[in-house]
Amino acid sequence: MKRALCAIGMTVFLLSGSMWGQPWSDWASTANNVNIAYHFRLWENSKSCDIEFKDQNQGDGYTTFDAAVDYQTISDSNSTAPGPPSNNAPPNSNNKKAPNNNRVTKTDNLHIVTAMNHNGPAQISNCLGITEVRVSFIQRH
Repeated sequence: MKRALCAIGMTVFLLSGSMWGQPWSDWASTANNVNIAYHFRLWENSKSCDIEFKDQNQGDGYTTFDAAVDYQTISDSNSTAPGPPSNNAPPNSNNKKAPNNNRVTKTDNLHIVTAMNHNGPAQISNCLGITEVRVSFIQRH
């Protein structure tokens, strides 16, 4: 029994490092409403962002709103740029292609629900960072 408790405790300890290992950004107001705040963290290994929202004027009920999140990502274009020329290769033999690693800004639209003791969570895949958040259709119930 004692070994089982130690094993459970060690598992919880080891898993807690992976769950809370990435720091959250500071809370910031959205671009068009100072009462709705958000913060995020980046997961570099999976290239995703966790984002949480809170209503600074939260009452006893729920707050629902739509959020347009602008974020940076790598272009998903299938086009590739030609690779660098080789000094030893004959003319017109440059068949190697370099991947397209251009950063682009995309917008993801989210529907968020918050409560007095609950932030509104969301996740954006292929995210390298949040650049701006705008909210609309705010309803406090």
